[in-house]
Amino acid sequence: MSSSLLALSAALACGLVSVAAVLYLVVRPDETVAIERTRASVTRAFAEFRTVFGDAALRRAHAIAAAGASDVIPVDVEQHLAPTGLPRFRHRWAYLIRRDGTLAAAFPPDTRQVPAPLVSIIETFRTDPAAGRTRSRAEAALVDRAVPVHTEIVLIEQQPAVAALAPVGGASVGSAALTLVLATALDQTIVAEVGETAGVPNLRFETDPGQTRGPTHSQTDSRGRIVGWFGWDPPAEAHGPSWLWLLPVLGGLAFLGFAGLSLHQIRRAAGGLEQIEVELRRIAQEDPLTGMPNRRKIIAALGAALKARKPDESVAFVCLDLDAFKEVNEVLGHDIGDRLIAEASERLRAALPEAAEIGRIDGDEFAVVMTVRNGAAAVEAADTCARRLAVPFDIRDQTIHVTASVGLTLAPRDGESAHELIRRADLAARSAKKAGRGRILAFHHGLEDEINERRFIEQELRHALADGVLSVFYQPIVAGDGLRMVGAEALVRWKHPVRGNIPPSVFVAVAEQAGLMIELGEFVLRRALADARDWPELFIAINLSPIQVRDRGLVRTVAGALGDSGIEPSRVVLEITEGVLIDNPEEAKQRLKELRGLGVKIALDDFGSGYSSLSYLRRLPIDKLKIDKEFVSPLGRSANGGVILQAIVALGRALGLSVLAEGVETEEQRLLLRLAGCDEMQGYLFARPMPASAFLDVTRRGIVLAGPPAADDGEDFVNGVDP
Repeated sequence: MSSSLLALSAALACGLVSVAAVLYLVVRPDETVAIERTRASVTRAFAEFRTVFGDAALRRAHAIAAAGASDVIPVDVEQHLAPTGLPRFRHRWAYLIRRDGTLAAAFPPDTRQVPAPLVSIIETFRTDPAAGRTRSRAEAALVDRAVPVHTEIVLIEQQPAVAALAPVGGASVGSAALTLVLATALDQTIVAEVGETAGVPNLRFETDPGQTRGPTHSQTDSRGRIVGWFGWDPPAEAHGPSWLWLLPVLGGLAFLGFAGLSLHQIRRAAGGLEQIEVELRRIAQEDPLTGMPNRRKIIAALGAALKARKPDESVAFVCLDLDAFKEVNEVLGHDIGDRLIAEASERLRAALPEAAEIGRIDGDEFAVVMTVRNGAAAVEAADTCARRLAVPFDIRDQTIHVTASVGLTLAPRDGESAHELIRRADLAARSAKKAGRGRILAFHHGLEDEINERRFIEQELRHALADGVLSVFYQPIVAGDGLRMVGAEALVRWKHPVRGNIPPSVFVAVAEQAGLMIELGEFVLRRALADARDWPELFIAINLSPIQVRDRGLVRTVAGALGDSGIEPSRVVLEITEGVLIDNPEEAKQRLKELRGLGVKIALDDFGSGYSSLSYLRRLPIDKLKIDKEFVSPLGRSANGGVILQAIVALGRALGLSVLAEGVETEEQRLLLRLAGCDEMQGYLFARPMPASAFLDVTRRGIVLAGPPAADDGEDFVNGVDP
C-alpha cells in the first residue's frame, strides 16, 4: 500500500508539475497578447490624434484658400497660422510654402526658413502623391473618406514632431500653389494624452533605442524609416511566480486560482479595449468644439431616419449656414468665433424638439434631421432656428449680430438618399445666401438647373482661357465736343462655338465665383496693352474687378504687362468700381497708390450707382470720375436729371478730376453733357464696341464719329449688355 501511495504521490507530483508547466506555457502567450493589444490601443489613439491634427490643418488650408491666397504674394494669413483651438491639438509651428519651396508665411512670424525634414516631406508628396504613408486599419476605421491631407512623424532639431501637410486651393499637395504645414512637438504632454486615450499609463516616446525599457512599439515615417519608439512599463508578471515550480503540491489549487484570475484579467482587459474603441468611435463622430454630431454621424442619422420613415411621414434635412461668420473671425479673432459657434449650437438645441438630430457639419454650417408630418412643419422649425440665431450674441463685451441662410429638403419629395438630400439642401442654402442673408429657401429643381448652367459656363470658360479664344473689343471714348476720339475702353467678349455670344454679365460673374477672375483680368490687361501699341495717340481704359484689386500680386502684374508691351504708363487708365472701396478702404488706398506709382491713371467707374462717398474721393488717389449711364439716360426726359449730373460734374471739377459720361445714345444727351462740362463721353451715339482690327481701321482713316457704325461682322457682340 505504501508503494501504491508512493506511486500515487509520484503520479500526483508529476501531474502537478505537468499542470504547472502547462500553466506556465499557457499564461506566457497571454502576456504577449496583452502587449499586442496595448500596441493596438496606442496605435489607435495616436492615429486619432494625427487624424484630428490633420483635419485642423485642412480646415486652415481651406480658410486660407477662401481668403484668396496667391502663389506669388499670399494674403494676410498671420491670423490663420496662429495656434487656436483645444490645447492638446494646437500646433507649435506653421509654414505656408510655395510650389518652389520658398517660405510665404510662418508662425512664429520671425521664422525665416523651413526645417529641412519638412522640405523633404513636401518634395516626396509633390513628386509622387502615392508616396504618402499608408493608413493602418485603425486609421482606416476612423476616416471613411479620402482627404488631401497628409500627416507625418519627423525629427525637427533632433526632436520628434508630428507634421500635417494640406494643399491650399488644390486637390492635392502636388497640384496646389501653396502648401500649409502645421507641426507640433511630440512632447510628453501629447504622449500622455495619447496614453490616457489608449488606457496606457506612463506612456513614453524615445528616439534612442537604448533609453527604452519594457514593451515598445516602433513608429515609422512614410518611407518606412523608424523615427522613434513608444514605450511603457511592463505589466506585472502574468504567469505564475517561480515558486510554483518548487511547490507542486499546491499546483492544482494555484492552477484553479490562477485560471480564475487570468479569466478576470482577460475580461477586464477586453472590457477596457472595448471602452477605448467606444470612446474612439465617439470622438470620430463628434464635433470637438460643440460636442454635436459631426458630418459623418449626421449622414448616418439621416440614413436611419429615411429607413424608419412611415408612408404618411416625411424626413426633413435642414442646412443652416451662418452669414458673415468669416468677418467675425477676421475682425474679432478665432477665439470669439469659436465661442459664437458654441453658443449658436446651444440656441439651436433649445429651439428644436428632442427627437430632432442636430449637428455641425462644417466650420459655420449646422444641419438638422427630423421626421415631420408635412413641409409646413419643417419650414416652421427652420424659421424658429433662424429667429433664435438672429438674436444678438453678447460675447466678451462684444455684441455680435449674425443671421443664417437656410436650405431645406424633404424626403421623399426632393430625394430618397441621404447624399442627394444633403447636396440639394446645401444648394438651396447657397442660393438663399446669394439672394440675401437671413433667408429660408426650400429646394426646387430650378436651383439644380441654375447650378448646372453655372458649372457648364465655368468649365467652358476654363477651356476658353487655356485656349486663348476670348476676344477683347474696344469702344471709342471721345472728347467733350463729341467729334474727336481721345481713347478707348477694353471690353472682353466670348463667342462660344455652340452657345454663340455669351454676355460678359454672365461669364464674368462665374469667373469671380470660380476663382478665375485673376487669370481673366490679366488676359484682358495684356491683350489690351498689346493692341494699344497700334494707336499711340489714344489712351486705353481697362476695367479691374474688386477681386483683382484685392490681389496682392496686382501691382506686379500691371508692372510686368507694361514692361512687356512697352506702352507709356500715362496712356493707361485703370477703372475700378466703388465696391472696391467699401470692402477695405485702407487696403484699397494703398493698392491704388502703388498703381499710380507705376505712372498709370485711376478712374472711378459707375460713380453714383453704389456707395458714393465724398470722403473716398478726397482720400483716394483717383484721376477721373466716370458717371454711370443711369444718370445720363434721363437727360431730356427728367427735370432733375440734368441738375444731378451738373452736381456730379461740379464735384469732379472741385476735386481736380476729369469727368467722363458713359451711355450717351442721343444727340440731345451729348449737347446737354457738353453744356454741363463733361470732359469725355462714351456710348452708342458714337460707336459700339468693335474688334481691334476694326478699331485700328477707324483710327487710321481718321474718321470723325457722328453716329453708331456697324459692328465688324454685322453682329451685336454685346448681346444687349454693355458692362
